Formats: sequence, C-alpha cells, structure tokens
Amino acid sequence: MYGTQIEITPIEHQIIKLIANEQTNKMIAEELSYSQRSIEYNIQTICKKLEVQTRVGIVCKAYQLHILP
Repeated sequence: MYGTQIEITPIEHQIIKLIANEQTNKMIAEELSYSQRSIEYNIQTICKKLEVQTRVGIVCKAYQLHILP
C-alpha cells in the first residue's frame, strides 16, 4: 500500500486519535455514540487499511503516515 493514498474516513480518524489517547473500545463507543461492536469493526477496517494488526500498530503507522500530528 506504500505509494498509494490511504483514505481514512472522519470517524476512523476520530477513532485513531482516541486510541492514541489510550481510550478503550467501550470508552470510544460512549464518546462517539456508537455501539462497541461498531467501534470494533471500524478498528478492524483501520488495521486492514494501515496493514497492521494491533492498536499499537495503528498509532505507530498513523504517526508514520502523518495521519496524527
């Protein structure tokens, strides 16, 4: 996926920021008024887009790709 623009939706971007702030799936769901299952699905989608397997991987890759400042 390198050299290709990775499209992150606004909700995915919010989720990435909250993961970086050490929020649990339950906390993210409550803050964004989504179900916990919806957050879990979004995190799986983010992992696929960023080609990572963990929440730590999401944060690291988000910084590498300048998704997070």
